Amino acid sequence: MAAAGSGSFQDGRIASKRLMMLVALLLVSCCLGHGFGDEDHVEVEGIGSSCMESERRALLAIKSDMYDPDNWFSSWTGKDCCGWRGVACDNTTGHVTKLDLRYPDTYDVRDISDIMETMGGSKVNPSLQELKHLTYLDLSMNNFSHAPVPTMIASLVHLEYLNLSNAMFDGPIPPQFENLSNLHHLDLHGWYDDLHVDDLDWLSRIPSLKYLDMSYVDLSKATNWFYVINSISTLEVLHLIYVDLPYVPSRLPPFNLTAIATLDLSGNFIITSAMLSWLSNATSLENLFLSGCWSLTIESLQVALGALSNLKGLDLSDNSLEGEIREILNNVSSRGLKHLDLRSNQLSGDIPPGSLRDLEYLDLSGNSIVDVHILASLGNLTNLRHLELWGNSISGEIPPTVGKFVRLEYLDLSSNQLSGDIPPGSLRDLEYLDLSTNLIVDAHILASLGNLTNLRHLDLGGNSISGEIPPIVGDAVRLEYLYLSYNGIIGKIPQSMGNLSNLLELHLSGNKIVGWIPPSIGNLTNLVMLYLSSNNIVGCIPKTIGTLIHMKVLYLDDNQISGKIPETIGGLQNLQVLYLDNNFITGEIPATIGGLRNLLMLSLSNNLISGPIPETIGGLRNLQMLILKGAELPAWLQTQTQLTTLDLYGVGLSGNLPVWFSNFTRRLHRLNMSSNNLQGRLPSAPQLMLDLSNNSFIGPIPPSFVISTGLSLLSLSHNRINGSLPPSFVICNHFRSLTYLIIT
Repeated sequence: MAAAGSGSFQDGRIASKRLMMLVALLLVSCCLGHGFGDEDHVEVEGIGSSCMESERRALLAIKSDMYDPDNWFSSWTGKDCCGWRGVACDNTTGHVTKLDLRYPDTYDVRDISDIMETMGGSKVNPSLQELKHLTYLDLSMNNFSHAPVPTMIASLVHLEYLNLSNAMFDGPIPPQFENLSNLHHLDLHGWYDDLHVDDLDWLSRIPSLKYLDMSYVDLSKATNWFYVINSISTLEVLHLIYVDLPYVPSRLPPFNLTAIATLDLSGNFIITSAMLSWLSNATSLENLFLSGCWSLTIESLQVALGALSNLKGLDLSDNSLEGEIREILNNVSSRGLKHLDLRSNQLSGDIPPGSLRDLEYLDLSGNSIVDVHILASLGNLTNLRHLELWGNSISGEIPPTVGKFVRLEYLDLSSNQLSGDIPPGSLRDLEYLDLSTNLIVDAHILASLGNLTNLRHLDLGGNSISGEIPPIVGDAVRLEYLYLSYNGIIGKIPQSMGNLSNLLELHLSGNKIVGWIPPSIGNLTNLVMLYLSSNNIVGCIPKTIGTLIHMKVLYLDDNQISGKIPETIGGLQNLQVLYLDNNFITGEIPATIGGLRNLLMLSLSNNLISGPIPETIGGLRNLQMLILKGAELPAWLQTQTQLTTLDLYGVGLSGNLPVWFSNFTRRLHRLNMSSNNLQGRLPSAPQLMLDLSNNSFIGPIPPSFVISTGLSLLSLSHNRINGSLPPSFVICNHFRSLTYLIIT
């Protein structure tokens, strides 16, 4: 018993010691990590990082000033900020080291001015400087409403990655950014010269920079740009697109960019032969972009290109280079080059035989190439995936060698003078094919679609294709875009067209198509745009049209469609444009059209419609264009003051202009009230396009007409106008936009 008791006592002492050691370790940990009594550190159950309370509060303050229409910050709840979207922490210290606030929706930066009108503004909250341990910061693609670039970012001295691109900042880049000496990646891509730098000296104090993008930042006063950039020997990627670089003297310093792999100086006009000769030392260069420099000549390029043996990508587009293509390519290494863009020059000739065997991307569009042999000379480029030759003057039949492009995914030969057909059994990987605006006449080219099983985009518009659409078109089930407009296609729309369930756009306008619209059109449930204008289509609009819930644009005008507009048209809840004019549609307009709340443009004119226009259409507050030729004028029209286009041709208006007409004068851009029986004085507020012909207006032209210098069309013919023209009315320069003037 004694022995047993002694053992229990001993075990108790050991357990007690272990507990004391554990407590001691915890106290030491607290002392070393934060000091006694520090309540800033929030412990989280389980293994992983935890979050500093002060940094969590800073993040919430930052969030409060960010535009968030889609609840992007929904994960920013709870105590552990290290698990929030766009936030990362150091696993050991718990400090926030990464903050990615890049606006999550993608958009084309070329349309950024339009985006700015719809994207809400954000602010950079001062609490950002509390995140002193940040190594990664991304604020790109937001709308900071032309605010200055925050100088406080310069206090985040641990930053290695900084991205402020396309964030709509304005003003100078703070020279205090020289404090960010640890930066490896710096992206300041601006928005059309809103940002500027007058002296780049601060940049030389960031010695380890590998990636630099200052595109669209005004550098026109930074005369030291060349010497500063050349001093950063670690640079691997440099983008200086459209920065208005100042002139560089011909005496240049020794080449120091020994690590440079990608260089983009596009849109600058001072690329001299001396600079190109200096650039020939960049033996590590893999990608060179000199688009839109204009000062380039083939002769000045030859020396540099001949020395750059590691080139994989070369862009010399939009430079008005004159001469033979081979004069450029003779000095480019025949091995290794994968991307070549020579579009929008004045080049002719073809590709030298045996060259560029590794090429995957080739753009020769918008040049002066005339010989179809260019396609034959490309036959050896078996690795080619992307080929553009649009906008030349290439004539002749498409050669069989096109079939050798076994890996080709994208082919654009539009706007040439080509004829013939696609070689049978070829181009099985093709996803994009554009042969529009050529001289193709045989509808047999459509039969080849059954073999192009990967095709997503087909454009054969603007040719002279005759014959019927073959049912085999329905086998191209991956098609998303089908353009066959403005040919001579006859026959009916095949029922098999309904098999193209992935179709987003179908363009068949301007042909000689007959028969009914097949009910199978309702199977195209992804369709967004349907163009069937200017054909000979007869019969009723199928009721199945109402299943196309994603439809935004519907053109059925200028046909011989009869019967009533189906009630099911109200199912097109996303419809924005509806053209049904110039048909033989009968009956009343269904009230369900009034449920198309997104409708912007509505044209129902020149039909056999009876009865009043339903009052529900008066509720379409997004409507901007309304054409009601030959229809009974509804009373609710006077409330549609949001309209920008109003066509009331021949609707039976008589007497003086309605009193409510003045409600339209602020927004209306196009007004047609011709062929009525309007009387009285002319209106005093002309629109940008105004047609008041074939009425009974009297009196002189009011002097107020001379105020509207934006007037582009004015027709007052066949009225009873008298008196002389206002003196300034005859001064041609006054109406700078006037294209048509008819007063007879």
